[in-house]
Amino acid sequence: MKNTKYQQELNLAKYLAVQAGNAIMPIYYGDMSVSWKEDKTPVTNADLLANQLIQEGIQKRFPLDGIVSEELAAIEGSRCWYIDPIDGTRSFVEHTDQFAVHIGLAVGSEAVMGVVYKPVSQEIYFAEKDQGAYCLSPLGNKKLLNVQKHKKIISAMDKGDLTRPLYQELVQALSISRTIISGSEGLRVMKVAEGITDVHFNLDASKCSSWDLCAPQIIAEEAGAYVRFTDGTPILYERQQKLGKTFIVANSKDLAERISGLIYNKVN
Repeated sequence: MKNTKYQQELNLAKYLAVQAGNAIMPIYYGDMSVSWKEDKTPVTNADLLANQLIQEGIQKRFPLDGIVSEELAAIEGSRCWYIDPIDGTRSFVEHTDQFAVHIGLAVGSEAVMGVVYKPVSQEIYFAEKDQGAYCLSPLGNKKLLNVQKHKKIISAMDKGDLTRPLYQELVQALSISRTIISGSEGLRVMKVAEGITDVHFNLDASKCSSWDLCAPQIIAEEAGAYVRFTDGTPILYERQQKLGKTFIVANSKDLAERISGLIYNKVN
C-alpha cells in the first residue's frame, strides 16, 4: 500500500487518541476530580492526563512541531497540532457518552489531518487531506463517510442553543424536522460527516476554539461537507486559541449559505 503524505502523522494520532481514551475511562468510572477554569468551564484530572499523554507522544515523534491545546501553553514549531484531550468535558463529568478526544494537524494554516475518538463506543473517525474520511469500529470495520441530504433538514446542536430564540426562528424558517443533541463539538460535526444530519452550526462565537474544530473540520470536508465561517470566509489555523466567529458545517454550499445568511448579522 502506497504511503500517503500524512500517514505517519495519522497513525500516531490514532494511536495516541486511543491511548488517551483508555487512560481516561477508569477516571470516568472511578475517582474523578473536577475544578473550574476562569471561563467557568470544567477541567478534570482526566483532561490533564490525556493532554500529557498526547503532548508527550507528539513531541517524541515530531519534536519540531508546535502544539496548541486546551490544557497547556502553546508550543511553537514549524507545523501545528491542535489537541482537545476531552471535547465535551461537561458530558464526561455527567457520565454521558458524548465526549471525544481530538487530535488535528494544520499545515500552512489549513487543517490536513484529524482524528476524533469516542472512548465509550471506541469508534475512531479520521481523515487525511485528499484521502477520504472514515470511521473505524471497535471490531476493525472501516466505513467510508459521506454527507447525505434528507427530505427535511436535520440538525446537530448543543443543547444550550435549543432555548435560544434565534434557533427557534431558524427551526421555523428552515423547517428543521429534527434536532440531534450532543455535548461534544466534534461529535456534532461527525453527525454531518456520517450523513446522519444535514447541518451543524454554532450560535455563540465566544465558545468555540481552534482545538474544537481542527480535527473535525478535515474529517467533515473529506466526507463532502462544506465548512466555513458564517461570513463566508475559510476557517484557518494560525496558532490562535479562539476562532472568534460563528461557523457552519453543512452537506452543501447552498444550505450553508442559506443558513449563514439568516444568522450571521444576528450573532456576530
